[in-house]
Amino acid sequence: MISGRKTIFALAAIGTIAAGGAVQASQGTASITITGQVPLVCRISVDNSASALLNANGNKSELREFCNNGAGYRVVASYGKQLAAGRLIVDGQAIALDGSGEVVISDVAHAASIVRTIAVEGDGKTAGSIRFRIEPR
Repeated sequence: MISGRKTIFALAAIGTIAAGGAVQASQGTASITITGQVPLVCRISVDNSASALLNANGNKSELREFCNNGAGYRVVASYGKQLAAGRLIVDGQAIALDGSGEVVISDVAHAASIVRTIAVEGDGKTAGSIRFRIEPR
């Protein structure tokens, strides 16, 4: 009987050691890190009817903004002094052209692709120029 107890004890000890080893093996961790880089791309364009826009007669054009910068971007319009008394209409909202030569027309806090309707209101006689640029934050 004593030898039977020793055998049971020995088997129990082996089982505990084996279970302990299995627990240690399953607690191991591994990690994989995957990284990539996406180039920063910011573009702006005005549709083909841009020449109508430059006549300061209220004709509408489309302004296409695209920037994949997660922090956002802004769009700035630079205009000639001939349009200093006019207004730039962006998506129905009037922005005064105050003579400073530049005005921010869009300030976006995230990456975006947006199409805006734009037009210039002037006296109908003055021609001028407007240039648009996009600036990532």
